[in-house]
Amino acid sequence: MQVATAILTITVVSIAVYTDVRRGKIYNYLTLPAMAIGLILNTVSGGFDGLVSSLGGIGIGLLLFFLSAIFGRILGGGDIKLLAALGALQGANFLLWALVYTAVIGGVLALVVAVGRGILWQRLKALVTACYLRAVAQVPMEIEPASNDAPRLPYAIAICLGSLVALVILRV
Repeated sequence: MQVATAILTITVVSIAVYTDVRRGKIYNYLTLPAMAIGLILNTVSGGFDGLVSSLGGIGIGLLLFFLSAIFGRILGGGDIKLLAALGALQGANFLLWALVYTAVIGGVLALVVAVGRGILWQRLKALVTACYLRAVAQVPMEIEPASNDAPRLPYAIAICLGSLVALVILRV
């Protein structure tokens, strides 16, 4: 059964990357059936413990939804449902490790995009200028809001890579 859930996990994250990169969305018709199948497969193979593990994974996804709502839109709804689906398929422990790897990979991808598009250099210059003006001229520092033309990073890429790393590390 572990092979089936691993194959399903790889399939789901691959489709999510495609739709997120191509259309900017991760669709419910991908994530919701994956959650249901994960619940069923884990309940059949692991009984009550399998059900609890899958529900725990979905619960972590719901927790991410609430945290994202409280602290501002950290992740999109599709990203959160994808993570919940992964939790249903692989369990809560897997999802926690996948989140760690996803965060690291997402940070690296964001840094690559920021350096590649010159955004990092632009923000560093603005920060140094603001600090200099504050220190020398006693001008209050003002932080510019992020512009809407900032490059979009399809986070499904980081989720996919983080999940694949977790699959390899936790299953070997």
